[in-house]
Amino acid sequence: MKIVLGNELARQRVEAGLKQDDAAEVLRCTQQKIAHIESGSGIRPVELDALLERYGATEADKAYARDLQAESNRRTKRGAFSTRFRQHMRLLVDMEPSCQRIFSYRAMNIPGLLQTEQYMRTLFRAWRPSPSQEQIDQDTADRLARQRVLDNTDQQFWFIIDEAALRRWSAGSTEVMKEQVMRLVEAVDRPNIDLQLVPFNVGYYMGQGHDYSIFEYDTKTPVSIVYLEQHDGGTYVDDSKRTAQYLTLWDQQKAAASGPEQTRRILLDLADTL
Repeated sequence: MKIVLGNELARQRVEAGLKQDDAAEVLRCTQQKIAHIESGSGIRPVELDALLERYGATEADKAYARDLQAESNRRTKRGAFSTRFRQHMRLLVDMEPSCQRIFSYRAMNIPGLLQTEQYMRTLFRAWRPSPSQEQIDQDTADRLARQRVLDNTDQQFWFIIDEAALRRWSAGSTEVMKEQVMRLVEAVDRPNIDLQLVPFNVGYYMGQGHDYSIFEYDTKTPVSIVYLEQHDGGTYVDDSKRTAQYLTLWDQQKAAASGPEQTRRILLDLADTL
């Protein structure tokens, strides 16, 4: 919400024909502080009111901005679902049910929202040092609970998966992979899910091997937030220039991937070989 509010304030400032230096004079601060506010660092209510007055905001825009400010300062309730996850994952878990669209690319494994229970357990057992059975059970239950977001047909989910993710299994996990592949076939047929596979015969393509997700919000000032997955955590990107680059990358990867129906046929053919 801080990011959405920052984008909204930037929109109002530009429409008022003002620069960040002009806004800085209102708050008697530096231009850098205005830049931080507009990038999502947050703002105090008294500062917000001062800027809204200087921008000549309508009553509707004032109310909208104040609601965003109040929501951005609301603390996560103790026991909330996202608190069951590691710190770097909590924003991700909060964004999944709140955005309008999720675009997700995976190179070497199946996206968490589409994984079967046995596939999850196989992944968790591969971690070193090995987690306890109790930890695996808890992590699996938490990830399965995240998948309930897919039941919201008002949201759109679009996944692109490299074929390498479907070819990585051990001798003892053939049945696990067959079940996982059929889960992906089911996903293709869901009305709010698009799924594309990038087959090996495509060769090299832009962005291969770099897992990321894009969360899009249809707010008054549209906002996109990119989550870059890493081994020891994750990075969030909300700078408009960088997010635009990832949206362009997404379009390029969509063009490289097979269409949903062709992907469905590839998946069924693969399942027959397992």
